[in-house]
Amino acid sequence: MATRNLEACQKDTQEITLLMKNNVDKVFEREGKLENLEVRSEELKSMASNFQKTAQTVERKTRWEKWRWYIIGGIIIVVIVAILIIIVATQVAA
Repeated sequence: MATRNLEACQKDTQEITLLMKNNVDKVFEREGKLENLEVRSEELKSMASNFQKTAQTVERKTRWEKWRWYIIGGIIIVVIVAILIIIVATQVAA
């Protein structure tokens, strides 16, 4: 009976040892995956930062182009009004 109890304890010990080895292997595997995720998250963070800088540059360029056309249109209107004033003034003076 004592021999059976000893054999059962040894069998349980072997099963527990096997389970612990599997658990340790899984921990190492998870650690590798976590490191991979960390590297990928740093890459995504860097890409997001670059995207934000590019988006700001494009937005500033677009805004300047819009205002440039407003300024050109305003200058054209001022020139036309000035020409009309000169024409009217010369007609009234004559």
